[in-house]
Amino acid sequence: MKLRRFLPVAFVGAGLLGVTIAAQGCSSSSSGTTGGSGGGGLKPPAPPAGAAAATLGTPRTFALKQLLLGGTDRTGAPSDSAWKAYGYDLDNKTTTAKSTDVCTLADGAQKAAQTDGNQGIDNAFGETILPIITSVSPTAETDINKSITDGSFTIMLDIQGLADDPAQNNTGLSGQIFAGGQYDPNKAAPAFDLTTDWPVRPELLKDMKTIASGSTVQFDPANTYVVAGQFVTKADLTLSLSVGGTALSLSIHQAIITFQHSDPHTAATGTIAGIINTEELISGLKSVAGRLQKSLCEGSAFDQIAQEIRQASDIMSDGSNNAGASCNGISIGLGFVAAEIKHPDKVADLAAPSPDPCTTPADAGTDAGAGDQ
Repeated sequence: MKLRRFLPVAFVGAGLLGVTIAAQGCSSSSSGTTGGSGGGGLKPPAPPAGAAAATLGTPRTFALKQLLLGGTDRTGAPSDSAWKAYGYDLDNKTTTAKSTDVCTLADGAQKAAQTDGNQGIDNAFGETILPIITSVSPTAETDINKSITDGSFTIMLDIQGLADDPAQNNTGLSGQIFAGGQYDPNKAAPAFDLTTDWPVRPELLKDMKTIASGSTVQFDPANTYVVAGQFVTKADLTLSLSVGGTALSLSIHQAIITFQHSDPHTAATGTIAGIINTEELISGLKSVAGRLQKSLCEGSAFDQIAQEIRQASDIMSDGSNNAGASCNGISIGLGFVAAEIKHPDKVADLAAPSPDPCTTPADAGTDAGAGDQ
């Protein structure tokens, strides 16, 4: 079982990183072929100097309507190098395949795995994992976005302190992230406007029941601000995906979320950047692997997948990138566009997990994936 056989099922079937996927960051830049730490890479804007704290009030909720994985540019044009423009410089280095002042790649990994995108952007997901997905599922990015526009899922940014001013400068905003469940099938597809009443999935709610309890993913006001209309927040994120009826939690560490708020009802040119701990990703995928293909219940079958994931590691999970240390993180950069919707007031039902074929007796059900091995 190859990673290129498994990942398309895992990510496309999950609606991808709940998109949410699934950041707080730091990166760098230098022009030397041995890497370096010049600190000149692409970073989010700094907080506005001397700006007042935002006036908090009624939250504004933005639902992702487009997710850019790195296979197309922001105009929608397909490009093998589009991934280079998504994300931020997280490790304060611009590295190439010849760089030596970087963490040690996993056994068997190609040196190209440590190559950065534009201005030191770190995005191993777009560089290494996305091509594996699209080699088997060429329409993966299109399919995921169709799932969003059809109402299968979304990610909601619920923010307090945003004003209509396209040049707003304020610190101290607050916010949280909700996962959108299945939109009401008795209605038309979501309009992505203030009439859109999208239910919230319970997995990210503190009490698993009520929106009033708040999300488990909160933005720290000390790290949340708007500068010249660009929203910035930094926080570790945990995103809950549904795979085979079971929640798969993905943690994006050192996370950064930015978007331009020039139009009061739109979050444009959005970016989600950060680091996925390699072993956390492997552990999470292993917990649901059997629901995707029963052959993955066997240790040897999944072990090969785990090794290929490790070979995509390009950074350290704490955001550093030091020679002599082993790479144990996978950088990720995604683009998005979101639109303001009605503040959510409904919670979707918590679905019961499907039986786990790895623990269920063989005669207890049919293995739908048994033929794909």
